[in-house]
Amino acid sequence: MKRLWIVLMGLLPFGLYAKEMKVPFSIPVDFSKKGTVYETDFQAPWNILGSEVRFELAIGYFLGYTKLTEEQGLTEYAIDKGMKNNIPIPKEEQQSFKLKVTLTPLGWASNDVTIWSGASWFPEMTKKEYQGEKIEFVAIVPLYGGDYDGGKNIMIADLQRLRNYHIQIESLENVELPIGVKTAFRIRKHSRKV
Repeated sequence: MKRLWIVLMGLLPFGLYAKEMKVPFSIPVDFSKKGTVYETDFQAPWNILGSEVRFELAIGYFLGYTKLTEEQGLTEYAIDKGMKNNIPIPKEEQQSFKLKVTLTPLGWASNDVTIWSGASWFPEMTKKEYQGEKIEFVAIVPLYGGDYDGGKNIMIADLQRLRNYHIQIESLENVELPIGVKTAFRIRKHSRKV
């Protein structure tokens, strides 16, 4: 009987023994280097408020409980808000991460996916419907400005709850980060409709 149960659970699109990452999660990945690739399988979360999942690039010092120096605090503020000393960062100083995003539905996951990509603030985001085995596009994420609740938006995807997907992010250009600043990739629930 126990064997039959294990076989049946293995046939489901999700199960007790799934090896994919569980959302939400955050992984340190250095996307400032051209050619960096991060990929993983993950399971879309069950979320009563909607099935949207947010993919973010987090940029900062990630020092844990260590307090930032005044200079680090100003740098982190510039990364988050796009301003130094309450003056917008000039365009010639702005750099952007150019990321190739590939999202692939796995198993029984629907290939009918809606993606919102673009800026981290919603009015300028573009919406696109996809149908196919693989979704690919290039996301431009600014180094300075565009932070939303601790991360910079790569995309928001309307995925099927509790279904499996494969995500691959590839850095297409080098970005010069301030000293000590690192990047991380994270996926988390998005609890409101766009």
